[in-house]
Amino acid sequence: MNEIKIDKIIRSKRKTIALVVSADATLVVRAPMIATLEYIKNLVFKERFWINEKKKQVLKNGGPAKNKEFMNGEGFLYLGEIYKLKIENCEAVKLSDYLYFPQKYLNNAPVKMIGWYKQKALEKITERVHRYSQITGWKFKSISITNAERRWGSCGPSGSINFSWKLIMAPLNVIDYVVVHELAHITEKNHSVSFWNKVKTVLPDYKSRQRWLKDNRINLKI
Repeated sequence: MNEIKIDKIIRSKRKTIALVVSADATLVVRAPMIATLEYIKNLVFKERFWINEKKKQVLKNGGPAKNKEFMNGEGFLYLGEIYKLKIENCEAVKLSDYLYFPQKYLNNAPVKMIGWYKQKALEKITERVHRYSQITGWKFKSISITNAERRWGSCGPSGSINFSWKLIMAPLNVIDYVVVHELAHITEKNHSVSFWNKVKTVLPDYKSRQRWLKDNRINLKI
């Protein structure tokens, strides 16, 4: 059989296996301590077509998306759409046909842009959490926007739910998937069959939304 090379296996207390094609097109497997090497290899073989396609995408693009230079015409993602940056003598970042960025912020541009993204993420994600909480009856305690790099969302034991600010770059249907995922954790603390059934009841096509995040992770950055 056509064996896929596993470049690194990282074991931890996690309960599920994650396959990650890194920015240099290497395959990293994040696995539970109890997962056997045979099980990991079988899973990698099962997902070989996705892995190979992802590697091709990374190599074709010459690696990960480059860090932003904050120049006129540069593209920035918001809710899955690309907006061209326009630097002007304005007071605050604002979005319309362009993403307008104050010239006075250029000395500290990444911090200012992340601050804008965080505010937008809090507004939009809060709206979506309330919507799906009403639909499902899953009650949450609080919402926070974080700087998380590896996790799109998390759910605390007391019902607090957290989301990475980078999620606001993704399309709304993808944001909704992460929102439903974390709300479902309020009643199901692990990724059991029961958990995924709850997610599927609300979002029957959740797997395609989940796949979008895996395929576009390296582009959700500034």
